[in-house]
Amino acid sequence: MKIVFCTNAFENVTNGPVRFANSILEINERFPEHELRILTEDVSDERLASLRYVHKVPVQIPRLLKPLGQILRWFIYYRHVKALEKSFDFDVLVYINSFNGTWASLVSDKPTVGMINDEKNMLAHWGNFAWKSLWFKRFMFQQFERLSAKKHKLVIANSEFLQERIRQTYQLPAPKVTKLYKTIPLDGIEFNPQRAFGSTIKVLFVKADYLVGQLPLVAAALKKLPQYSFLLTVIGPEPWFASHVRSFFETISNVQLDYQGPQPQARVYEALRSHDIFCVPSYTEAFGVANIEALAHGISVVSSRVGGIPEVVDNGNNGWLIESGNVESLTTALVECIENPQLRLKKAENGRKFIQKFSKDEMLRNFVQMLESVVNVH
Repeated sequence: MKIVFCTNAFENVTNGPVRFANSILEINERFPEHELRILTEDVSDERLASLRYVHKVPVQIPRLLKPLGQILRWFIYYRHVKALEKSFDFDVLVYINSFNGTWASLVSDKPTVGMINDEKNMLAHWGNFAWKSLWFKRFMFQQFERLSAKKHKLVIANSEFLQERIRQTYQLPAPKVTKLYKTIPLDGIEFNPQRAFGSTIKVLFVKADYLVGQLPLVAAALKKLPQYSFLLTVIGPEPWFASHVRSFFETISNVQLDYQGPQPQARVYEALRSHDIFCVPSYTEAFGVANIEALAHGISVVSSRVGGIPEVVDNGNNGWLIESGNVESLTTALVECIENPQLRLKKAENGRKFIQKFSKDEMLRNFVQMLESVVNVH
């Protein structure tokens, strides 16, 4: 089976889907009967020279057309897909984002597969209508995502929660939407669950969309715990949000804020090794690969009972799950975590065992089997 995989992000690894795009290159080694090629705009010429199966897609969009950039990419990528087909007669075409494959799903004579990695586009509906550009953007993207999902031969979600949400929202037959857990390589990650909290408790928050991650809720909860001193490291939000991030902590005397902005994966892993608590109590999260990374390192995890997070935190057996948006619930969870070292150790050990189910080998094998089912039916 020959596979073409299209992803607009590749070299700049900032989330689970992009990490997945890098991982699937191993298909060429682990499953020599198959061959996979990647089309992406996000790869430097220097790295491209060392990647045999990656092809660069030059994307040049005039400034006036920037607002239509995502839609223009439909046609740019598909043009390169057809050019590649002349030398690589592929069997299936996969898009890391179902929306980006809308045009291909309509015109391709080869089966197409789309991945939906979060529920953001599905959050806009007439019940929460607002005269805001974000609402209109999400609503428009939702219509194209719905169209592409109906036209793709298969839609891949990254959790049971998202799988069911896609089926219901886009009214798709159950067999058409399948689940593929994203994972991380566990080899080489040092598991360190026995962390003795010092006089200053180090809390780590990692999420680019800090409002979805509910950073203001974290600030409110820490403020309610003046008996403790905290160092809060915030990784992810872009520099132009720095002043807004800092504004949440202006009146909180027991919290020292360390805003670091976007950081490479190596820096995030370094922070996971050096901090005491990983706390990102998002109000929506399709899966939450960051929680797997935290569990792999042995840091205590405090998160929220929403979306696919309970599938990673094993409904609280591997960490603490709070009621989303509830500052009292978060405060209680933090105190319990801080005051109970034996419970922290037990939950951390549970977590390390539990995440073995998210192995890379199983993920790659399942992904290949999903694509084989599409090709065989086609």
